[in-house]
Amino acid sequence: MLAVLLSACAGDCGGADAPLPRLAQVPPFQLTSQDGDVFDSGNLRGRVWVAGFIFTSCPSVCPMITAQMANLQRRVDDDRFRLVSFSVDPENDTPEVLRRYAALHGADLERWVFLTGERATLRQVIVDGLKMRMGERTPTGDIAHGSHLVLVDGDGRIRGFYRTDREGLDALERDARRLLAELP
Repeated sequence: MLAVLLSACAGDCGGADAPLPRLAQVPPFQLTSQDGDVFDSGNLRGRVWVAGFIFTSCPSVCPMITAQMANLQRRVDDDRFRLVSFSVDPENDTPEVLRRYAALHGADLERWVFLTGERATLRQVIVDGLKMRMGERTPTGDIAHGSHLVLVDGDGRIRGFYRTDREGLDALERDARRLLAELP
């Protein structure tokens, strides 16, 4: 399913004028924020949001994903726009660890939340809900996970998957602005 969705919409979901596809509905979820509070997906209702997948000890792709999300934070300055980073390493990424990671990357915690929780719950949200990969920690310390960013509309529908290169980020920003313009 993920391969079909990504190939249908990886980096440029139909161009600047085509309607954005409605790829899947994200089911409701409850996780724990970097502040240790319960974060309910209802907090995202009526907002356009971008999901990214990280773990704080990642030496490879995660710092780049987080840097690109910080770039989006600067580029899309709208109170109706949110960023959501999901940890794929809940055993190590406690709320305190996520809070330090957020501060290190200049996250505006009014608009960007870092989430952790029980592994099974995270897997359900990430794999089943957001259609991204979430593996187990390997002996080398790596954790395989999706590296695309996921654009979700105010009704909780996935509207696109985007690479984290310049073209993907430009397309993501353009499409997020289109969805923001459609909000009441």
